[in-house]
Amino acid sequence: MNTIVGNPTWTPPPLNTDKEHFGRALLVGAVLEALLVGGLIWVGSNTPPPKPVVKKIIAIHMVQPVPPKPKPVPPPPKPMVHPKPLPRPVPLPKPVVHHVPVPKPLIAKTPLPLAPVAPPRPPVVLPPPPPPPAPSMAARQAALAEYAAMVRAQVQADAHVPEAIRLMHLSGTAVITFRLAPSGRLQWAKVSRSSGAGPIDRAALKSVEEGEYPPFSKDMPKHATNFTVEVHLSGRAS
Repeated sequence: MNTIVGNPTWTPPPLNTDKEHFGRALLVGAVLEALLVGGLIWVGSNTPPPKPVVKKIIAIHMVQPVPPKPKPVPPPPKPMVHPKPLPRPVPLPKPVVHHVPVPKPLIAKTPLPLAPVAPPRPPVVLPPPPPPPAPSMAARQAALAEYAAMVRAQVQADAHVPEAIRLMHLSGTAVITFRLAPSGRLQWAKVSRSSGAGPIDRAALKSVEEGEYPPFSKDMPKHATNFTVEVHLSGRAS
């Protein structure tokens, strides 16, 4: 027979004790979680930001390998020098002895008498030809007048009327004096009497300066001579 011994002083625990402990645990856990989160936030705010990472650029240069130095070319072998053979002695020719004949003594002969030699004749000197007779004064004057008339006709025929005289309808006669050498070369020329119009004077002087004159004839003087010509120019229509 089993006997149950009971404690008359034990009282059963209240029914809501476990609920109170669970609520307290929840409260304590919430407080701890709040403290943990706040600590993490505080630590994160006070932590300095991480330093930026600097990227290093590494340059790679391709270096060509240094070519090997060429091997030195050996110098060409020195040519072998053969000693020149010594020349053989040339035998000297034997001297030739020439026998000079001894001349025979000359026998003096009696010279024959020489014929008398005539002296040379002196050269014949011819007298110089006589100078040509000087032309007479009349012949000189006639030749000079003939030459002067020919020169006047030539100057007048070669006279050119410029366009300016034609446009201005000018007309006049200029007297030109000039000097000719015996060869016919002009030495100088000038206007000795004006026509009263500058263009006519210049055209007349130009016609004398540009002319070509023949040499003097044989009856004319052999020195430079002055001549005077009248040059008539007209720009008016005839």
